[in-house]
Amino acid sequence: MLTRKAAMIILALVMAIIFVAIYTMANSPSRVIQKYISEQSTTVNPSASSTNPVAQFNHYVTDHQLPTPTVTFNTIKKTFSSREVLASFAVFTYADDGQLKNIHSGMLSFSLTRDLLRWKIDSVKMITDIKLVQ
Repeated sequence: MLTRKAAMIILALVMAIIFVAIYTMANSPSRVIQKYISEQSTTVNPSASSTNPVAQFNHYVTDHQLPTPTVTFNTIKKTFSSREVLASFAVFTYADDGQLKNIHSGMLSFSLTRDLLRWKIDSVKMITDIKLVQ
């Protein structure tokens, strides 16, 4: 049988592993990017000449009175301490009869590095500007 001290050590180790797993999932590259995009969308920047690609995408959506974009993530380069993630933005508009009317899309590349357990965005590059797909 396990002694009380051994049981407490095992319990502490299990709790530490669970904490690290939850913390790592909460700070995944996709979640860090989602949080960044969300923060940028709440920042009001009236200048269309902003150098921040996320702000440019948000400005386009606002100017064209479009609904919130759908964002999908695709990791294209992956190492232990860095990630390269493509974020595809798509905005679908519908006619009154429910038929798809227009699609606006664009793509950004996010470079992230890990500092121990936390991911940090190093750079954001525009791959394709958000625009109406013909």
